[in-house]
Amino acid sequence: MLQTLSIKNVALISSLTIDFGKGFNVLLGETGAGKSIIFDALNFVLGAKLDKTLLRSGEESMRVDAVFSEINPHACQLLAEYGYEEDELVLSRTYSQDGKNTIRINGLPTTLSVLKDVGDILVDSYSQHESIDMLKVKNHIGMLDRFGGDELQQAKNAVKELYQQKQDIDAKIKDLGGNDEERARALSILEYQINEIEDAQLRPGEDEEIKDRLKFLSNAEKIFQAISSCEALLSDNPDCAINALQQSSGLLAMFTGFEQLENCRERLDSARYEIEDICQTLTDIKSSTEFDEGELEELDRRNDLIKSLLRKYGGTIEKTLDFYQEAKQRYNELENSAAIIDDLEKQKEKISKQLDIACQNLTALRKKYAEEISFKITTQLRELGMKSSSFDVKFEALPSPTSNGIDSVEFIFSANKGQEMKSLAKTASGGELSRFMLAVKNIFAGIGSAQTLIFDEIDAGISGETGNIVGQKLSNITKFAQVLCITHLPQVACYGDEFFYVKKSENGNTTTTSVEHLSEDKIISSLARMTGGDLVSEIALSHAREMRDRALKHA
Repeated sequence: MLQTLSIKNVALISSLTIDFGKGFNVLLGETGAGKSIIFDALNFVLGAKLDKTLLRSGEESMRVDAVFSEINPHACQLLAEYGYEEDELVLSRTYSQDGKNTIRINGLPTTLSVLKDVGDILVDSYSQHESIDMLKVKNHIGMLDRFGGDELQQAKNAVKELYQQKQDIDAKIKDLGGNDEERARALSILEYQINEIEDAQLRPGEDEEIKDRLKFLSNAEKIFQAISSCEALLSDNPDCAINALQQSSGLLAMFTGFEQLENCRERLDSARYEIEDICQTLTDIKSSTEFDEGELEELDRRNDLIKSLLRKYGGTIEKTLDFYQEAKQRYNELENSAAIIDDLEKQKEKISKQLDIACQNLTALRKKYAEEISFKITTQLRELGMKSSSFDVKFEALPSPTSNGIDSVEFIFSANKGQEMKSLAKTASGGELSRFMLAVKNIFAGIGSAQTLIFDEIDAGISGETGNIVGQKLSNITKFAQVLCITHLPQVACYGDEFFYVKKSENGNTTTTSVEHLSEDKIISSLARMTGGDLVSEIALSHAREMRDRALKHA
């Protein structure tokens, strides 16, 4: 339950701490005093979308802290999945004017998505948004399944498991080429790819060799001329470099016994030998530079072929050859897959029959719980003043099983006798929808994980005895959960366990909201004021005491 809510710099609230009780907490006060701001602050710390206008004027930041204690086992189990196993949770959220959003759970930083998930576990809030969700048909089957509890969940799990097995078999069959026609088509494609790569007879590194050779041949004439000039300078004339080096070495050979001259002669000989080797290499290169038009054309064709294959099969020769090996392996698998697929088809047929039975079982359970929920909601609505209303759950079969069965479910409703039952969205008015939501909350209070339920003016559009029934319904919910409620009806408020009076005051240029926890005497006077206005008469006080006594006896 929500034990403590601390609010700082949120709209009209400068600083405020409220300690709530376990049961029915009633928030009273004039319109505009700031009651809804308290719920806005609570929603903020539970992960609601940030409304920057909530930051109190003139302040740099706002902060809300919420302490939850005595968390029920169901909620604890869900919270443990997030790593929160303590029996008390402290949620904190701060927003600064510079846009910084700081979120902590039990003092440790966390994300907004985790905060919102945790908030959904702890608190269930009736709001206009939830009314809109109730009108969406896609949400109805989830509500029905939730009402069915563990029995229905087990049936859903059985369907989901069988459906997944069927999906896995379909995936295996598809991986093995699917049906005969699909497999033949896949084999044809693979055969073409294998033959295309085989015919090319690729060698690793061949593309680089061809690139270098093409570059060489495109410069053959220039290379031939350059080598010829080098040969003339180095070895093909009397004044060439080799002859000059040889003559120089001979001149120095006469001076034996002079170490420095002998060293120079050896270096001249070494240079001559190196230049002679270079000349031989150049001669070999020159002999291969004869331009061959046929070779150039063949290399161009080969280069185009290799580029085409690399674009299709991997970008490099090595990857293309890897693709070739994988294609051959895949071809062999498909060629021998007929027997495997036949076996898988038999398994699929068996599982499909089991899935059909599981879906029928799930549908039967849903219809059983649909009757129960229809009876309970209709009863609740009639107790809430909608004497001629009817509610039912409409079933339609889907074309084929899904992981959630074969059912399409829609809640249908009629507010008046003789009126055709139609979709909630088409028949329920705003006031009727509020009472419908209260009926649903009463039914689901003992099922969900949330221990705190919030109602913001659930009594809109009702009065008199119906208000008294609404108060009783809210009081009944406290058998399973804590209730926080804003109300303007004394018939509803009198059933509260804890009362908080919200008021605003002006001090100079500043308006501030404050909250007073009411004693029993002030509860009576507040109820009387709600009945008779600011001038509280003895009659109004007597009537307030009567309502309060009746409410306490109901509890």
